[in-house]
Amino acid sequence: MMKTNFRRIASLFVVSSLFFSCSNDTNLDNNSQELNYVTQEKIELAKYVANALKTNNGAELLSNSKFQNLNEILLSEILTDLKMNNNEEFFSSEIKKEGILECFVYNQEKMNATTLKDLQILFAPVDDNTKTLEGIDINGNIVFVDASQPSNKPILFIDQHGKYEFQKNMNSLNEELKKRGFDTQMTTANISGKATAVDFNKIDSIKLSDVQEPWFKGNPEIYAIVFNFDQNFNEPSVPPLRVLQMPYIKKKNVLYTPEQPFVFWNEHTRNAATMIIMEEDSGFDYAGVINIVVQAIGTGVTLGTGDAVWTPFVVNTVTAVLDEIKGSWSTDSDDEIDQYYIIRKQNVTQLKSGASNNAAITYSFETL
Repeated sequence: MMKTNFRRIASLFVVSSLFFSCSNDTNLDNNSQELNYVTQEKIELAKYVANALKTNNGAELLSNSKFQNLNEILLSEILTDLKMNNNEEFFSSEIKKEGILECFVYNQEKMNATTLKDLQILFAPVDDNTKTLEGIDINGNIVFVDASQPSNKPILFIDQHGKYEFQKNMNSLNEELKKRGFDTQMTTANISGKATAVDFNKIDSIKLSDVQEPWFKGNPEIYAIVFNFDQNFNEPSVPPLRVLQMPYIKKKNVLYTPEQPFVFWNEHTRNAATMIIMEEDSGFDYAGVINIVVQAIGTGVTLGTGDAVWTPFVVNTVTAVLDEIKGSWSTDSDDEIDQYYIIRKQNVTQLKSGASNNAAITYSFETL
């Protein structure tokens, strides 16, 4: 009943023309276009959102500071702000299973706080290489937008592969690590009631020359896999693997100073670690990646010590991990940012490039 009533209401806003405005040269003629990655259910959801925005002062909401810098907001939170609380019918199980619905505003500075006439509501695609973006304009007409160049219109992107889905995936990954006996939380060990010192390296500054995220996907979701090849990797108290979120990284060519601990030397028997920096897109099950790393660590135990043997083995292991992440999924695998094959206990005060010359970091060694 709710959806039927909505369609009656929405029909008052739909223009009779079969064409939409071409004032934005990134719009494509929809005469010869048909929906590819957006389902009709999603179009109905977008129309519902458009109607909510028009009838509940949505222009002012989308101009709010909460949307600055492509900040991601849960779509349900936005609908609550718009006094649209009975919206479960539009969040079908088919839509929900693709990921957590969130949204962000692109070109917010072009949003007129009193009118939404130029606003488009588009769905962010899974595939970075999508040629055409799909959605509706504020009046409910289906629109197609050229993905190859940034739009000059204000856009409300609905995304299911953004910040919230990323956090869920990272939590799942860390839960998988815990199941295997790897404690991902740094704790200060207690021996005879006395706390032992914790040795760690922390990232003092980091800059990426490319975040591997196209304009229509908003902010990137950067994470790092940190591991090393321990002689006693099977001992649960000595985990060889960590996964770290880097949510502070939003843009390329910006120097961030997070002071983020990333290698905890008390967990390892060797005094060198390896770090792979990635940008998350796919949201797939990381169990296969963990298997590759753990298996590689086990193989490394038999190789003995010394950089002459160890270094090429590390390179081969990183290659295997990247192949697992990038090669197993045909649509939109996670993007490789950079790799640091050997990180030691030391202070690096000058920006140090990774093997792919995309990341640059400084880091320091501390004891607490």
